[in-house]
Amino acid sequence: MLSVQTPKQNLALLCACAIALLLTAAARASDWQVRISPDDALYPVLDLSQASSGKGVDARYGDGSGMVAVDIVAAADGERVGLRVSVPGLTELAQVQTTLPRAGQRYTLRPRLRWNRRALASMTAPQKIVAEFSLTRGDAAALSQRREIRLHPLGEAPYYVRDGKDHVDLGWIFAAYADPQSRVVDAILAQVSERHPFLTLKPVARTPAQALAVAYAVWEVLQIHGVRYADEDPGIARGPLVWSQRVRLHDDVWNERRANCIDGSLLLAAALERLGIRSVLLLVPRHALLAFYTGEKNGQPIFVETTLLGARQLAVRPKPGFVGELSLIDSDALDSFSAALVAGKARYAREAAGFGQRKPDYQWIDLATARSYGIIPLAAADAPTTAAPR
Repeated sequence: MLSVQTPKQNLALLCACAIALLLTAAARASDWQVRISPDDALYPVLDLSQASSGKGVDARYGDGSGMVAVDIVAAADGERVGLRVSVPGLTELAQVQTTLPRAGQRYTLRPRLRWNRRALASMTAPQKIVAEFSLTRGDAAALSQRREIRLHPLGEAPYYVRDGKDHVDLGWIFAAYADPQSRVVDAILAQVSERHPFLTLKPVARTPAQALAVAYAVWEVLQIHGVRYADEDPGIARGPLVWSQRVRLHDDVWNERRANCIDGSLLLAAALERLGIRSVLLLVPRHALLAFYTGEKNGQPIFVETTLLGARQLAVRPKPGFVGELSLIDSDALDSFSAALVAGKARYAREAAGFGQRKPDYQWIDLATARSYGIIPLAAADAPTTAAPR
């Protein structure tokens, strides 16, 4: 299940692990320390998935996520400090200007990184970069530090971090890749409207049959468009410190007409969220499933095996009851969707025992819960370098 801790609490825990490591090196430390977590790497999705709070927390100053931070001990009461951070891939310098109230107290400066999506869009693999830090204290000359770090692509999602006995569940990050306002979702729903003009494509209360019908209609458009399952492993890192996966953004799925299990599940989840249907992304070892709720009182979710998207020549099945809600039916799409529901239910039954055991490869990511925790879509469709759906 989604962690009981909120994303901000989990990020704070992740940063706390980095602080602990820094303090062990205090003998050689100066009075200001740069830390970048996790593992001296930057994952832009960790910043872009969360809206700015506009407020400092406790003894921390700045509005950043804390992935890049500077710990500093105040030299005097009311000491004025200014931090400037230059990192390739930003639209502007990251800055914090503040006053530290008490001498001898440790404070944390957290600059907010404003990422340049045009630059990020061209990245397909991690890159070694140099980050430059400049700190001014009162009227003294600026102090500088340089750090070589790894910058990861926007499409790489770190979902679990382990540091010794500590671990941080970041599975909620996948909710950021489901963008219900994507122009790809616009294109899908426009075609659904043409094919099934009597379906309601607004977030309204639906009967179970109506919910299944609109879910099928989205699946049908993707299959008719030519989107097919891409048999590839999205896993990038599987420990021992960081677990991460590659996620293809909605525009890429639509334009390339291919999706692995997680890409297809997230695009379907985005469309269902737009339609007001609660959806869940399920991670199991080396695989992902989609689940959604039909609105039936006390009902269990419907599980969807998205690897069957685009499948043809499947076994003939009885027509499901929701077909009465539809105007046009593509027989291949109906067969593959029906098979996906059967396979999804069976796969979940095999994997159900793994959930709730705090394992990195078992994640239950409810999009509605993630949104309530402050996870926002990446809005990848607004990236200037992304081609329009065709």
